[in-house]
Amino acid sequence: MKKILFILLLSSALWHIHAQEFNCNVSINASGVRGSNKQVFKTLERAIQDFVNHNRWTDKQFQSYEKIKCDILLNIKDYDIKNNHIKAEFYFRSYRPVYNSDYETLLLNLVDKNFEFDYREFEKLDFNIEMFESNLTSTIAFYLYIALGYDADSFKENAGKEYFEKAEQVQINAEQNTSDSGWKRENKNNSKGDFVEQLLNENSTFYHKAVYTYHRWGLDVMADKLPLGKNNITTAINYLSKFKQANKNSDYLIKVFFDAKADEIAQIYTAGPPVNTSFVLNKLRNLASNYDFKWDEIKPSMGKHTVTPRFNRPPGAPAGNDYENKSGRAFEQKEKR
Repeated sequence: MKKILFILLLSSALWHIHAQEFNCNVSINASGVRGSNKQVFKTLERAIQDFVNHNRWTDKQFQSYEKIKCDILLNIKDYDIKNNHIKAEFYFRSYRPVYNSDYETLLLNLVDKNFEFDYREFEKLDFNIEMFESNLTSTIAFYLYIALGYDADSFKENAGKEYFEKAEQVQINAEQNTSDSGWKRENKNNSKGDFVEQLLNENSTFYHKAVYTYHRWGLDVMADKLPLGKNNITTAINYLSKFKQANKNSDYLIKVFFDAKADEIAQIYTAGPPVNTSFVLNKLRNLASNYDFKWDEIKPSMGKHTVTPRFNRPPGAPAGNDYENKSGRAFEQKEKR
């Protein structure tokens, strides 16, 4: 009987390990808060980290080396100790490994400037996708599902939809149960409601193609075929241009893309074999003029490896999606490194 019980407990523990999709680092900066119990923020920091890393967010099996790396930073602006109410800035970043390399690319770089929630020290952080528990756990869960969606999109075209739909479910529950305007749709400040609505909009096809092409046939190809990978990056940027042309409300999703990618894109086009940077510069300045200081680093030129933008499969892409395992991510090479 003891042996059977041990096996059951071991199986449960192994299942729990496989169920963890994130390897998240959480930090809280409360230096601006005076005259209050700072220990509560250390407790909250550990609670959020456990909440993210130890909960099951999908029905997929993730090996330890497959976990999505992410960072959460809370910059505390105000703490009402009497009412256990906290006002903060919420920063979220997630990363994706690049095939056949040790490089990790920044996938998301999101900021929520007006994040408010209630938290009592040692309070258990609960989440149920079917209902609204708290603004704290719903906000974190929302961004985790967004991260899962972007990650899946980057490995297989339109594979992130199921996770964006979960983010939408979190958003709807929150909008119905809190007065926080950050959850609402039709918010001119690009709320979480606007964000997920745009991701699921049927007119966002070119956006998802851009995310997929940029990572799967751009970055993942560059280790072995640098000119081809750079040309496919240009194809991805052209997809973004097509997306903008077809959507009046495309600015926020494009901002999300370039907030994560501007530095990387500038580095890609200022090094390595030449490509048609004159073509891509025009696209970049039109798409993200707020990053003109980055695009100024790219020298306009007509390289011998010019690109003809395509809107079917990128150059070098096989007919099928042969780059995923049970979790929907591919790390066969990473495991061997």
